[in-house]
Amino acid sequence: MKIYKTLLSLLITCGVISSGVMMSASAADSNIYNDITNSSESKEDEELNVPDQVVKVGNSALTENAVQDENVSASAAMLETPYNVFDIYDAHQKYVKLHSGDMSMIYKKAEGIDVSYAQGKIDWQAVKDSGIDYAIIRAGYGNANKYPNQVDTWFKYNVEEAAKVGMDIGIYWYSYADDVETARYEAESCYEAIKDYDIKYPVYFDIEEPKHKNFSAAKVSEIIESFCSTIESKGYYAGVYSFASLLSTKVYQDVLDKYAVWVAHWDVAAPGYAHAYGMWQYNAKGRVKGINTEVDLDHCYINYPYLISPETYEPDGTETDSSEQLFPISVDKGKAKGIDVSVWQGKIDWGKVKSSGVDYAIIRAGYGDLATQTDKYFEANIEGAEKAGVNSGVYWYSYASSPEDAVLEAEACYEVIKGHKFEYPVYYAVEDPSIAALSNKEITDIVNAFCSTLEKKGYYVGVKSYANFLNTRIDKSVYSKYDVWVAHYGVSKPAFNSHFNMWQFTNEGKIDGIKGYVNCNYAYLDFPGIMKSAHKNGF
Repeated sequence: MKIYKTLLSLLITCGVISSGVMMSASAADSNIYNDITNSSESKEDEELNVPDQVVKVGNSALTENAVQDENVSASAAMLETPYNVFDIYDAHQKYVKLHSGDMSMIYKKAEGIDVSYAQGKIDWQAVKDSGIDYAIIRAGYGNANKYPNQVDTWFKYNVEEAAKVGMDIGIYWYSYADDVETARYEAESCYEAIKDYDIKYPVYFDIEEPKHKNFSAAKVSEIIESFCSTIESKGYYAGVYSFASLLSTKVYQDVLDKYAVWVAHWDVAAPGYAHAYGMWQYNAKGRVKGINTEVDLDHCYINYPYLISPETYEPDGTETDSSEQLFPISVDKGKAKGIDVSVWQGKIDWGKVKSSGVDYAIIRAGYGDLATQTDKYFEANIEGAEKAGVNSGVYWYSYASSPEDAVLEAEACYEVIKGHKFEYPVYYAVEDPSIAALSNKEITDIVNAFCSTLEKKGYYVGVKSYANFLNTRIDKSVYSKYDVWVAHYGVSKPAFNSHFNMWQFTNEGKIDGIKGYVNCNYAYLDFPGIMKSAHKNGF
């Protein structure tokens, strides 16, 4: 079914179509790409002769040059710079303020499956009776307008029979796209296949071919944007599906922020994906009555039927306005509660922040290899935090591609922070998608170069990134020399395999004195005592 256009327009404007929730149990991150290179895990492992049928047109790609200009527009940033996941303003707050619907209806847990020709003939009444709420049905793959046999052979049966028994339906289209043009052809093919059916869940772009992991983040992002924007222009709620590792390392976050996210990570307590998602494919070997084969199982946390068709939606009493009501989290809160802030939080009332119970703030000093790239709110934040009695540390966001670049970034950071005292470490934020193509040794050398340069200047330094990146891309020898600040959201404990002393546990915190969302952290070490006794960080 086509989207309720007024609501869709509002959601697009706010940039939060993909708003989702995180699971509340601990998860073990898989190695980077180890969940997408095994051909047996692909939905298409039984397709024959597909490469010969896929049309290749053009070879355009976004540049990955890191243009460091705080005034670059969002659209220009997507085209010209790697996405800065640590600093982006969380547009979900605008969504909360501007959304014209009933906020008490936004979240709802539902159980689903995703199916294709591989499941054969399905008894949809038996599936419905087994407690399945929705089905994401494969419509096809590749350029089916040119090759009609690429419409899934069981699509018509599945979509019509599922609808007859009252099953809510979503769609996925499996991609072999090499560039924006072939992705657009795939979107047009998908539209032709689904245009006559009532669709209550998103239309997902399934990008998981082994070749896609070898593309740059810019290229993968533009391919996704091409398909999703084309489907969206035809009135559908667009989304993207892939494995946690690919979504974490190969897609710019500003692209994911536009569309519904469906993440796959099997046999773990929660997906190793640190951003918002609405659906989780948690099992590839499920068993459901009415289906004679194994089938993928999914949890959904966003009430898509309401968002897509609010005028016809019938509540059942299980809806809620808070993801936290679905997933209460019990965690070790450590010795101190903190936040991390940058220009994206704007002007902060530090007195209110202190009164809300915040003990410390990690403040962005800047980014890149020039001291002129200082965060424009750095001095105001340092001064405001100090006056309010909020202890502080700093972070520097990296775009380095070599140890030489990292040394320049360390020198730039030093020029910005010298003369200040910090009760908490100076962290090197290493998480930009542009570094995904580097080897583990290159990344490790970059971290060592930055940290050792600042350590020689008398600073207590550390490295910050997401759990799966820290586990798989940086040599563990780094963690015996420098402190670790790990990010992993929506879990009871970060899935990091080494010792850490700070945990960024959410990017959706609400603190008095700060407009919009803010990242929140727990510290597990008496950093102020260490700095003062060891005479580090200006003490």
